[in-house]
Formats: sequence, structure tokens, C-alpha cells
Amino acid sequence: MDLSVYKALCNAIVLLMKPLVEVVIHDLSSGTICYIEGVLSKRQIGDPSLLELSGFEDNLETIVYPKLSFDGRLIKSISVPLSDKWLICINCDVSVFNQMQTLSQQFLEISQKAGPKSLFAKDWQEKLHLAIHTYLQEQAWYFESLTNRQKKEVAKHLFGIGAFNEKNATDYIASTLNIGRATLFKYLKEWRHLNHESI
Repeated sequence: MDLSVYKALCNAIVLLMKPLVEVVIHDLSSGTICYIEGVLSKRQIGDPSLLELSGFEDNLETIVYPKLSFDGRLIKSISVPLSDKWLICINCDVSVFNQMQTLSQQFLEISQKAGPKSLFAKDWQEKLHLAIHTYLQEQAWYFESLTNRQKKEVAKHLFGIGAFNEKNATDYIASTLNIGRATLFKYLKEWRHLNHESI
């Protein structure tokens, strides 16, 4: 089937469930995102898929799995191969149902197993989201109300655990935390200088 047919279907799904759903199609031959619609992540067309598909067929029983968005929202996801050319991932924000547990209990039933290991082996962005979410919980901070000082503390924590070692991580973290690139580079220079002095 032509990819345009799938895209039309994906557009309809997102339109029906807006703003709760995001749909991503990965081009398996190039290892990049060839379609994305929705606002649950900050990924764009052309971004690397960050998926390791070896053994994916062995993980079909865990194809529905929980994730966290960049701002700590609980996401229920499902990944489905489209022939051998593409992989479609449908992500749904289920955090809004936390206040409707009686009505949405069945909808919120997510397997306690981790996401398919082969899918997340290379996804440093997913690990970054988890690191941010965990740190915010420890500090009792809320992502949507972070002050500039708190954003700096989050970035410093990420620096301490090596999050900036990934390629293009600085740009992604700046975008995720809504910090200016110049400001973030200034912070990095400061922290690296302090690390050097402590050696």
C-alpha cells in the first residue's frame, strides 16, 4: 500500500483524538522519521528514529507499552510494522485520565513490562525524558511551572549524569527545557570549568 494512504489514515486518527494523540511513521530503510503529526514530542520529520529493530518480531507481545513525554506525561504507545518498509507508532496521552480513573480504568491498563528492549536500545531521548521526570519528582517540581533557576538545576543534573554526551543533545535539551542555546552553552562552560578545577 502507498504511504500516502497510511498518512491519510494517520491524519484522521490525530484529528479525531486531538490533542491526545501523536502518530509517527519511521522509514526503516533510512532510519528516520518520515511522518509525524501531533504535539506530544518535539521530534520532526527527518529526525533519526533512534530505534533498534533487531529482534523486534520477538517483542510482539509487548507491543503496547508505557512511555513518558518530554514534560513527564504518561504516554500509552503502540508500534506496528507496515510491511518491511515502515514502522508506525501511535502515542496517546493518558495522563488526563488520572482524574477520571473510574471511567478510564480499562483504558489505563498498561503492561508493567518495559517497552520492547530492541526498540529503546538507542533511544537516548526517551532515557532523557525519564531522567527529567524522575528529577522533577524528587524535587517536587512541575514541568509546566519551572522557573529559570529550576531549569538551570535540571540542566545541571542532566550534565552530571552525562546526558550532554549524546550527539545533538545540547540542542534537544535546550528545546525541551525551553532554554536559549546561548544560555545553555554558557551554563555548560561554567560547569565544565568547575569540573576541571576540581580535578
